Amino acid sequence: MSGDHGPDVFEPTVDADMVHDLVSRLANARFPAPQPVDDWPAGTPVSFARDLVNAWATTFDFDAFATRLADLPHFRIQIDGIWTHFLHARSPHPGAKPLIVTHGWPSSFLEMVPLLDRLTRPEQHGGRVEDAFHVVVPSMPGFAYSETVPDLGQLTAASIADRWHTLMTRLGYGSFFASGADIGARVTAWLAVRHPHAVLGAHMDTNALFPERIAGVHDDLSPEEEAWFAGMEAWSDRDGGYHLLQATKPLTVALAVSDSPVALAGWVAEKWHDWSSLDLTADPGRTMLLSLLTLYWTTGSFGSSVVHYHAHDVAPGARPGAHEDAAPIAFYANEFDIAGLPPRSLAERQFHQPRWTVLPRGGHFVAAEEPDLLVADIRAFAATIPAQ
Repeated sequence: MSGDHGPDVFEPTVDADMVHDLVSRLANARFPAPQPVDDWPAGTPVSFARDLVNAWATTFDFDAFATRLADLPHFRIQIDGIWTHFLHARSPHPGAKPLIVTHGWPSSFLEMVPLLDRLTRPEQHGGRVEDAFHVVVPSMPGFAYSETVPDLGQLTAASIADRWHTLMTRLGYGSFFASGADIGARVTAWLAVRHPHAVLGAHMDTNALFPERIAGVHDDLSPEEEAWFAGMEAWSDRDGGYHLLQATKPLTVALAVSDSPVALAGWVAEKWHDWSSLDLTADPGRTMLLSLLTLYWTTGSFGSSVVHYHAHDVAPGARPGAHEDAAPIAFYANEFDIAGLPPRSLAERQFHQPRWTVLPRGGHFVAAEEPDLLVADIRAFAATIPAQ
């Protein structure tokens, strides 16, 4: 689109009136009557929610949150008439390699902040100068400071991959590495498939693997593979209600959560508790969670974040299959992620000769939980790619 422009420096603000309204809502929150169950298998416990809401209203430092935001290298760029927000942390080392890192749900660019200094200044974090990266962390469409898109087709992982390719090209990076988690893993996989001449290597978590049996890909499964798919089905029956609701009725979810910070806290906290190793009752886990909740609330973006699930099955689909001409692909996995550790063979069925790393710790939000492990694996993968 001829009117596209940027990148421009972007300065996020935290509106004082909005914070005042938020604190008032939290202070006047209504909670359910006592129930016969108050534990995580039934959802976010009311007792936990009360403590979290109280901390958000009385001890969370909104000024410090605003300062942390302001200290980050924010930019925005207009692509096809839509503004995309991103962090762009350039390394001081002239040989640094470009890398785009994509978050998932319920997350944001904040999850990836612990990676920035580790990747741009590796010599200060156990690495070498030649391990340095220039790092771009975009906000997905409809997340945080990125605008929503006009149609569902532009919310597919494949379409977002195309948008990221345009972003990196306009930043002057003709070739680059990519990494992603959750929905971001699927975006990264599509980058490898649709833009193999630009992507030097695509590094992702196992969300890029098909979670169900696909004819022609998963014929003649081994007992280990069968067991993993059975585990995924059991997980979906037990814990997948959010996915079904967000995929089928995202507007209802948006209405409920966008007007209630307690609903927002309960919806998001459940996933960060169940899917991560972080302690959400104490710092730094609690401040991290409250920062994410504050970002969602002050940007009004949670409602648009869940619409991504409504686009899950829009063509060409959530995940690509095997493409021998795709960019080199690497997976990182751990046994504490959703449904446990997949067999490596499933990655080999779906992708061409993928690299495979099993991390000893972490969960679904590895960048926030174990940033050193994630950075080490990104460095190791990049080291296997011949210099361009």
